Amino acid sequence: MDSQMPASTAIATEEEISHLVDRFYSRVRQDEILGPIFAQAVGDDWDAHLAKMSDFWSSVVLASKRYKGNPMMAHLLLPRLTRSHFERWLSEWRNTAREVLGEVPAAVFVKKAEYMAERLLAAIDTHHTYAAGTGV
Repeated sequence: MDSQMPASTAIATEEEISHLVDRFYSRVRQDEILGPIFAQAVGDDWDAHLAKMSDFWSSVVLASKRYKGNPMMAHLLLPRLTRSHFERWLSEWRNTAREVLGEVPAAVFVKKAEYMAERLLAAIDTHHTYAAGTGV
């Protein structure tokens, strides 16, 4: 008896993750609020950024351990991001994930993105509060 689960039971394939990341960031780049932030942060190195984000989501959802980086520090180094930035990012992420993956797999990606957004926003708020000397 084969105890291994078939590959088809995975939430998403590497190819689907790559497609999701590519489509999502093509939309973000056109967004009037998010586009300039990403243009400043990524510059002309979009291929490397897309590969890194595919590795990130593969690690988060498939536990591939391909991502090497520090997303918290990357976000702290940007001009101050606010809840409205994260809400806009999440809205586009939700829509794109549903389009690319369908409702059930998209729900997994969205839940993880929502959790990360809250953690990042809390860290950003804390960082800027203490950097401004107004922390307790």
